[in-house]
Amino acid sequence: MTIEPKILISYPNAKDFADIISTVNELVDEVLVYIDPHSFKIKALDPSRIAMLSITLPPEAFQNYSVSEEIGVGLAVSTLSRVLKQLKKSDRITIAANNEYVEILVEGISIRRYKFKNLEVIAEEIPELTPHYDVEASVLSSPFRTTISELTSICSTIGITAKGDTLTFFDYDTKKSTYKLTTTAGTVINLDIKREAIAAYDSEYISKIIEILKLSNIVELKYGSEAPLYLSIEFSGGRIEYFLAPKT
Repeated sequence: MTIEPKILISYPNAKDFADIISTVNELVDEVLVYIDPHSFKIKALDPSRIAMLSITLPPEAFQNYSVSEEIGVGLAVSTLSRVLKQLKKSDRITIAANNEYVEILVEGISIRRYKFKNLEVIAEEIPELTPHYDVEASVLSSPFRTTISELTSICSTIGITAKGDTLTFFDYDTKKSTYKLTTTAGTVINLDIKREAIAAYDSEYISKIIEILKLSNIVELKYGSEAPLYLSIEFSGGRIEYFLAPKT
């Protein structure tokens, strides 16, 4: 590294890390990453305050995690997402940072090095969300991603409803396209319906999270008639959470 780092961390799967950055970039152009001895955290709230993404990774998720003190790393994720394209799962990414610079090293068949300014990104106050959910479910990631991918390509609003053993996703505006995931078929692992509810969410904003959901085999899903859509996955000992306000 060409800088004197306050933190030096290495993630074993550069492709997954690039996908995380790309998803963050779907919401914001710049982000402040909090790194301390206990965790690596990103919170991104889109400018319209419709969607929020929260990512937390423990030190155990990294090959190397040398962090002696808390530091905020300001990144232009729009730029970083562009330079981290075409990475492979076998590539390793190393991040070094101090109060002035961020240096990123990608090691694979070739070695790439990038150096950026540690940006002064204003940390927006993001409230803790504690909504009441009518429906909670665990679904298989692959069929869920297929369902969302196909619906987002044909409609602007996705409706969600649940009854019995079935979680239903549909074109909210026309009701012409319907996709069902069920416990009987095994695409839903568990389904807890506290109260039957129908909710509608912007398909464009749901599509922003599709790519990153492949990092886990199971997606936790919660929604309510007056609650945000909540999607969560666990991977590498960490968690990604996505909140999306209902469409009114």
